[in-house]
Amino acid sequence: MELEIFVDERNGQQGNSFAFLESGTLRDTADPFVTPYDTVLCLDVLIRRVEELAESEDLGVRFLAREILRRLDPLPQLRGPITDIAVLEEHREVLDLMMLALISPHERATGLFKISLPFAFEPLFISKTLEALMGQQDVCYSFGTHIDEVREANLLMVGATILNQCYGVQVDVKPMAMLTVPDVQTGLKRFYKPALNEEFIEVVVRGELPKLGEDQVHQLLNNIHDPELWLRLLPPQKFHFHGFHLARLYEVTEEESLSRLKHRLISRDAVLDVDRVKELANLVRLHFQSPQLQLGLTAVDYPVERAIDHEYRIRYNLLADEVDRLTDPQYAGSIYEQVFLSGDILVVQDLRELTTRTVLEQKLIGLGYRSMLLAPLLSQEQHVIGVVELASPVVNALNAFMETRFEEIRGLFRTAVERSREYIDNRIEVIMREQYTSLHPTVEWRFTEAAFNILKRQEEGLPAVAEDIRFKKVYPLYGQADIVGSSNLRNAAIYQDLFDNLRAGRYFLARALELVDFPIVNQAILRLDVHLATPLEEFNNGHEIRFGEFIHKQLTPLVKQLGGQLPELRQLAQQYEDNLDHELGLFYRVRRDYEESVARLNRTISDFLTERDQAAQRVLPHYFEKYKTDGVEYEIYAGQSLLKHHSFSKIHLRNLRLSQLVDLCQLTRRIHALGQELPMPLRTAQLVFAYTTPLTIRFRMDEKRFDVDGDYNVRYEILKKRIDKATIRQGEERLTQPGMISVVYLQDRDLEEYEDYLSYLEQAGYVDGEVEHLVLDPLQSVNGLRAIRFRVRVQNLSATLA
Repeated sequence: MELEIFVDERNGQQGNSFAFLESGTLRDTADPFVTPYDTVLCLDVLIRRVEELAESEDLGVRFLAREILRRLDPLPQLRGPITDIAVLEEHREVLDLMMLALISPHERATGLFKISLPFAFEPLFISKTLEALMGQQDVCYSFGTHIDEVREANLLMVGATILNQCYGVQVDVKPMAMLTVPDVQTGLKRFYKPALNEEFIEVVVRGELPKLGEDQVHQLLNNIHDPELWLRLLPPQKFHFHGFHLARLYEVTEEESLSRLKHRLISRDAVLDVDRVKELANLVRLHFQSPQLQLGLTAVDYPVERAIDHEYRIRYNLLADEVDRLTDPQYAGSIYEQVFLSGDILVVQDLRELTTRTVLEQKLIGLGYRSMLLAPLLSQEQHVIGVVELASPVVNALNAFMETRFEEIRGLFRTAVERSREYIDNRIEVIMREQYTSLHPTVEWRFTEAAFNILKRQEEGLPAVAEDIRFKKVYPLYGQADIVGSSNLRNAAIYQDLFDNLRAGRYFLARALELVDFPIVNQAILRLDVHLATPLEEFNNGHEIRFGEFIHKQLTPLVKQLGGQLPELRQLAQQYEDNLDHELGLFYRVRRDYEESVARLNRTISDFLTERDQAAQRVLPHYFEKYKTDGVEYEIYAGQSLLKHHSFSKIHLRNLRLSQLVDLCQLTRRIHALGQELPMPLRTAQLVFAYTTPLTIRFRMDEKRFDVDGDYNVRYEILKKRIDKATIRQGEERLTQPGMISVVYLQDRDLEEYEDYLSYLEQAGYVDGEVEHLVLDPLQSVNGLRAIRFRVRVQNLSATLA
């Protein structure tokens, strides 16, 4: 943790021109500024300066110096080491005169300075101006580093003074402290940096001066973070210090705020997180010393349309909650379009005085802004890549002077947005490669060949033409695990939450009628009763939208209004609000259970299928792809054309088909076990499409995915998309049923093959009951499909999973 010293936690100071420490010890063993070197207050160097001034040609200076010396003559206790602080208090007037030789009367009235023991932090004297500054709340010395490093730096300053005075080695060590003072008018921080004057410190050598060769000096200078070395070569028992430190503080608010702003803006994530942007906003207020100043920042692609719309990711502009895109053509003529077109900073001193105002200006005024500065951020190609907004509720707060000052940091904002845009671009590219367009390892070899062929053509000076990548005679294996009744379950969850919301609201309003005469409550209850009369069977998306709008715009505002107005209803109103989802503003218990259950179920299915496929890949490489919906569907392509170094056979194909059925049986059991743990129990129905005719698949460059090739092969895709809605017995029953596996096939030879697999499944204990042989009802443009269906045995589940 960085060292900070709050002034109000230190000793209090009192006094006239200067404030003295309270009587007592000059040291605190816990003080990081304490060193093993003896230090003592001594005014001799100052007295020698006064003696020099006594011979000055300037009459006033000479008179003052001689008067000081006259008063010092009978006070030998002020010469030499002073160990008793009471001496200073006793001769305050003389000391006050002596300080005139050190600090001019004008500076004493306005300057920020203090006097302390050599290398000590606590002041012996402090100017009235600095005393008043430190008397404010939350005044703090910050050091930007840990206490041990502060102690180390102070020790280094001591050693540098010894090198300077005793060995003629000039080493300049700057103090690291920064005084932070909240401005009483604005509440913003102001910063002050100390500058130390060491002219009045003398190094006193005890005995013979230790010899220090050139090599040892270099050793010290190259090991400034090794305090043990410095103490060994410059032993504390040999050196002690007489005199005092004079420290002057200078305000560096503008420089420090600019430095902090630069530091924040050069970080890679400077504008990728709302908390980071809030930090930037505070630093901008600090830099301009304007507490009411608001910062807005967004990425823009103007006029070039990019593949990635950065505005949706870096979007912290002032109107982010009001409009989707500042570059939308419907906002033509706005002050934003003006800066996009010109590329120049625009200052509006009063938005209400604009001759033409678009909806954007009206919204800004509605948010309370009156003056604005808009600064477009330009790329090297002079395209607008972002815009910074400064806004204030005060008319004329943003002006030409502010424009000049902002121009100094405009480039920093541009760099920050550029870095963040590049970071987003790179991340999106990685995600797209990993999640969407990455090449499956089985077929990567073919794409590598195609890339080498393109490179060869380029080297030969020929146009780079992308090859058409096809794989012929591959066998598809399609399967899915679909959540049964997911649409109805989702609809019922939404219905339940909305009706719980409405009932809670009605109960509250009914209680309110007992306490207050509020006609609008009666009106709301009548509307509530109409909504509550809607049965689940009739509930649809239209009802969901209407009920939600009623809750947002009427019911919840009424509850909050009456709950705040009537103490008797406050607890009931709080209970109502506690049940509202923070983002939706609606009750969200049942729907949350449903969505969490779907997510966990999908994850379980997906992880299981991935795990099983990895095992199958070790037997024979093949193409595998899966998609998450309400459940998971997946597809396998296997065939010799996919392989470069392996051999494919019909045995491999039969093994894949049998493995698919075994995997779905095991998956059914796993889902059955998981159902006991889900917030909302869900069931799945498993489906396999036994399409045994080989296909040709082609990589579609426009969609970056594989698809079947040729009109005949398209029939497979059509059948695959329609069979999961198939029915039997003239529509009386869905083919897919919970806990069951359905295998749809086209030809008798397919039936023979799959009956052989089913015989194994029965012997292995996967089949529960009889296997059904079914004829599917006609589908659109599809007739004659048949299916085998069986229930999966889930008994002895623990043994099976083990």
